[in-house]
Amino acid sequence: MFKKGLLVSALVLSSSAMANISVIVENDASGYDVKLTSKDAESSRYIPAPLTTLAGKSRDRFDVLSNYPSVVRIVDLEYQFADSSIAPRCHFRLVVMKDYRSGKMVPQKVIAENEGGSYRDRAICSGKLNSFDLNNGDAAVTFSINRRKY
Repeated sequence: MFKKGLLVSALVLSSSAMANISVIVENDASGYDVKLTSKDAESSRYIPAPLTTLAGKSRDRFDVLSNYPSVVRIVDLEYQFADSSIAPRCHFRLVVMKDYRSGKMVPQKVIAENEGGSYRDRAICSGKLNSFDLNNGDAAVTFSINRRKY
């Protein structure tokens, strides 16, 4: 009986830990590499770890698992173009929170902000929620990075 209870609790824990957010990061800028400057490591785990440098016209795919899967899931990443220390940056964030009235996980608006740069050198950042499952909170999101240089 003890083994059966242990097996059932292990299955419940593994199924709640498997609820994740699939992330695709696309660098659409040709000829410009971007580097990962920060990520939320306090409330999230990244499997596999995001690439530290993403070459021009390439993409990276990874999953984000929450340390608190039944309450909140957070994807928080910041990328900067690698050619200078004052190059423009993109800050991406997706938060999925539990709605306590319905008991379901609900996504918040995808945030994609451009930061830094200058009038002649701007980052173009966009984020799109591709899919979301209300029952278990699984999501798929795409973050895109591009550059406009005059």
